[in-house]
Amino acid sequence: MDNSKTLVLVVAAFFLGLMTGILGPKMFGGRPAVQQVSRQAPAPQQPPPGPDYSVQISELKRRLQSNPNDVGLLVQLGNTYFDSNMYPESIEAYEKSLALRPGNPNVLTDLGVMYRRNGQSDEAIKRFRTAMAADPMHFQSRMNLGVVLFYDFNDAAGAREALQSVLEIYPQGPNADNARQLLAAIDAAQGGN
Repeated sequence: MDNSKTLVLVVAAFFLGLMTGILGPKMFGGRPAVQQVSRQAPAPQQPPPGPDYSVQISELKRRLQSNPNDVGLLVQLGNTYFDSNMYPESIEAYEKSLALRPGNPNVLTDLGVMYRRNGQSDEAIKRFRTAMAADPMHFQSRMNLGVVLFYDFNDAAGAREALQSVLEIYPQGPNADNARQLLAAIDAAQGGN
């Protein structure tokens, strides 16, 4: 057999195999689709647990033993507790870092979020306002202030004021879009006022 005939036979066999693989199951039935098999598996009752931060927490605490006034380590510990939803522990770490170096608007805002999640919305508002005073351009503290004022205190006017201040600072972009969405939700909840 010459090379051209061999090449034709190889191409024909490849094409026949490809078409059989594509059309065969449709024409002659086939094994169940993957979706059908996976539907038979039981659905989990709860979402899987989040990451385990215990190793990071232990390491940060160990490092703080030798340097308890390391603001960076305290903030990292607060952030790790934040990510672990350990509100009182996060509050304690953030408060210690702010006692050593006051006025960090990011830490103040995260601290406010932790106070809110811990059921202390009054404390959250204080921290958001302190963050805004420390950095008048800090949009996240303004956004969080708007959320807490509206949802926790039903203070639509105060929430609008906080969100309007975001739009004054950032009239365009994702920050402005988020503020506009929240303002629209407030208007809808207030009957379009």
